This record gives sequence, C-alpha cells and structure tokens, in this order.
Amino acid sequence: MGLYVVVFCGLLLILVSAIHQWKLLLLLAFLFIVTAGTLLWYSNFEREKRRGNALPEKEIETVRIFYGSEKRGLLKDPQFQEILRKKHGVVINGDRTDGLEMPEDLEEIDAFWPSNGLVASLFKKQFPDVSYEMNNIFSTPVVLYSWPNITEALIKAGVVEKRKKLYIISDMKKLLEMRKQTWESLRLIRQTGPVVIQSADPSKSSPGLLMAVLTVVSLNNGKMAKASEIDKYKPDIIEIYKYMGALKSSSDILFNRYIRQGQGTFPLISACENQLIEFYQTSPDYQEKIRNQIRMLIPEPTVLNEHPLIALTEKGKMLLEALGDPDIRKLAWRKHGFRSGESDIDDPLILEGVSLPEQIAPLIPLPSPEIAEDILSASDSKSS
Repeated sequence: MGLYVVVFCGLLLILVSAIHQWKLLLLLAFLFIVTAGTLLWYSNFEREKRRGNALPEKEIETVRIFYGSEKRGLLKDPQFQEILRKKHGVVINGDRTDGLEMPEDLEEIDAFWPSNGLVASLFKKQFPDVSYEMNNIFSTPVVLYSWPNITEALIKAGVVEKRKKLYIISDMKKLLEMRKQTWESLRLIRQTGPVVIQSADPSKSSPGLLMAVLTVVSLNNGKMAKASEIDKYKPDIIEIYKYMGALKSSSDILFNRYIRQGQGTFPLISACENQLIEFYQTSPDYQEKIRNQIRMLIPEPTVLNEHPLIALTEKGKMLLEALGDPDIRKLAWRKHGFRSGESDIDDPLILEGVSLPEQIAPLIPLPSPEIAEDILSASDSKSS
C-alpha cells in the first residue's frame, strides 16, 4: 500500500509541474518527502520488530535412535517432527524394534527408546559399563477391550464392575479361570469359542509380554510372584495361552483386526490404552463405532507400559530434553494416547463420548528381568 501512495504522489507531481502551478508543486513535493520518509521509517520499524520476535534459527542435529514399534505413530507425526525441528533443532533418524530386541552396536546410535521398562532393565544388565542418562517419557496401561453385550455378561458373571462411566475388572483371576467355559454358557447365543483373552505374542510384542506378567500377577492374587513361585503357575500359563490359539505378532495388528473384524472374531482382547486413542484420532471413519460399541475394561490392578528414553550421547541428551516439551507431551496424549503423568496434560475428556480414567491405579510393579524371562518362557511353552 505504501508503494501505491508514493507512486500516486509522484504522478501528482508530474501533473502539477505540467500545468505550471509552482506553489502547489512545492506543497506536494513537501508532502511527498514526508510521506516517503514516514513509510520508510515504518517499514524498517516493522522489519526490526518481526526480527526481534522471531525465534533464532537453530542448527539442526540428526539424532539416531533405536525405538519400540509402539511409538511409530508419534515419531511419524508431522506435527511432532515440526516441534522437534523448529523448537529444539532435532531430527530423528530411527530404526524400529519389537519386543525384547536390543541394539547390536551402541556406537551407531545416540539413544535407545525401548518398548517398555522391562527392556530398559535388560539393557542395564546387558551393558553395565555404558554411560547414559535415562528418564521415563511416557506410559500407557495394559487394558482389555470388548463389546457391549459381552461386557454385560461379564458384569453378571461377577468379574467386571461399572463404576460411573468406567468398566473395572475387579476379579481378573476369576476371568482367567473361566477359560474352560464358552461364551454360549454366559447366554451369548451367537458367540462361539472359549471365554479367553486374546493377546499378542509375548516374545514379539511389548503389550503381549506385559499381559503375560499381568496373568501371573492375577493368578498370584494380585501380587508379583517370586522367582521360586513361577513354576507352580506354569501349567496354568501354558493352558491359558493354548486356549488363545495363534497369537498375532504385534498388538497393533491385533487391535486393528479387533476393530475392523468385530465381535465374532475378537470378543475380548488385551492391548494398551493408547491404541484406542491413537486409532480414534487417526481413523475418523471408525469414531462412531468406537463411541457406540467399544468397551475398555481396566484390570485392577494393572501394569504400566512405560517408555523410558536412554540417551547415550550428547545428541541423545538433546532429544531427552526436547521430549519434556509441554507441546510434545500434549500432542503425545491427545493424538497418540501416551500419558505424561501430569494431570494438567492427561485430560481424560479428550475423546468425545469415550470414557477414560483420570489416572491409573493401583499398579503392579514390573518384575525383575529374570522373572520376566521365566514368565516369557512359560507363555512360549504352549506349543511344546
């Protein structure tokens, strides 16, 4: 607009000079100089103001990481990548891992973001002399998912309670012991098969492994079994996993098929809370189905799937610090379902029509790596 004013004044000067009105010419020349000077000053002022308000450009650092597959959706999120790059000067170059898999060469990575806290404990055991910084970034509880009429049948069977808008599994041990019953015996006429929780493979999936841990705790009356007690539960664990049939290699595959294929094929599954939130936010075509038909059943107690980051280099520490950014934590919860542990961020009302708990309690402490390996061995013995 300023350019138009200057051009207009210049045209007036030419016109007036052409008709020999010298007094008017002087006045217009004066106004032209004042206007041009004012516009030039204002333009410089605005430029300096914008320069002062702009964030300084950060030098971009590429951080190489080895990460658990559960975080793939978050790491591929363009909004997450933009916050890391613009605010913290970090770009992630990562390779995905599953289950208990460890990085083979630590010199090739800046950080390890494992699938759960158990893997972090195994990392400490495997690399006792490595210097690192570690902090738990996010967590999400292990839960079960089902359907309205099956949930009502489990309420009548005395294993599930409805508390306000939440469904709580008050007797997980009894639910596991119902595996020799059929859904038809619970008066679900069109639902075939045994009353069993379908889980992902514990040897390949973090939620699958934690479900195996939850199974042992439930059989042991809500307490973590000691190493000397695992053997007495092995026959039950083996039988439970035999009833499950063929296990899916990942919890994401299991959850996606549960949503898409429905109750007939997947009446009751175990997964993590964040999977429901992430699927809801990224699959709008299924939002109505989730609001009306999906039931989240929360075991009491349950176990947290923790996601600690292990920083091995200075670049890794940059990422560790950046992941504490409130904007990243809000995004991780609202779009991908990862809890930060901060009540002002973990708002349970993020999904319209879907009830989420304000906090998860009580919780089961994670077992030692040795006990976890014994549990994994027992759950993997179903084919022997």
